Amino acid sequence: MKSQEAENFSKDEDFAIVQEILGGNINLFEKLQNKYKKPLSLLISRMVHNSEDVRDIVQETFIRAYTNLKYFKKEFSFHSWLFKIASNLCIDYLRKKRIQKISIEQPYSTGEDDRHFDYPDTESDTYNKIILSERNNALYQAIEMLPEHYRQVIILRHFEELDYQEISKRLSLPLGTVKVQLFRARKALLDILRGKKFEFGT
Repeated sequence: MKSQEAENFSKDEDFAIVQEILGGNINLFEKLQNKYKKPLSLLISRMVHNSEDVRDIVQETFIRAYTNLKYFKKEFSFHSWLFKIASNLCIDYLRKKRIQKISIEQPYSTGEDDRHFDYPDTESDTYNKIILSERNNALYQAIEMLPEHYRQVIILRHFEELDYQEISKRLSLPLGTVKVQLFRARKALLDILRGKKFEFGT
């Protein structure tokens, strides 16, 4: 019960902050940034390995979130909404990177003879990252469909990368309860993904 109350409080707290920001207290957005910057950076770094690009996408995610706050709905959790924005930005980034890679390898004319750049073939790697990012996007949509208490343990374990003891402390739950909830949350998530006919890689 404590966990459910804490989860609802966090969700309601985020929504209350959003409403205050929309009401003119724009400085409160920094509170959301401080709360979600670390898990957001971890998420993006799994798809984009250049640290400068990760920072840029984190910043752009918060900019997009801020400019679209009026479309955020209370029934969704703020972190899932934020992660979906980040995932879409990663997909765009990887697609542009692939297009640039193809473009730079095309022959160009110097007026005297034809030359071309020779680069290692990384196109397949970029394509795989795009597929991974699109799968992640589907995953976040599935996570949003989970009951709140399952969603919370999934986020804490796999996005904030907390261990069981840290999750137990954060949610004020016994360690055994955390393990059981995480097991059931993963099973429920897999059932949702299978129901959507989405092949989830191991």
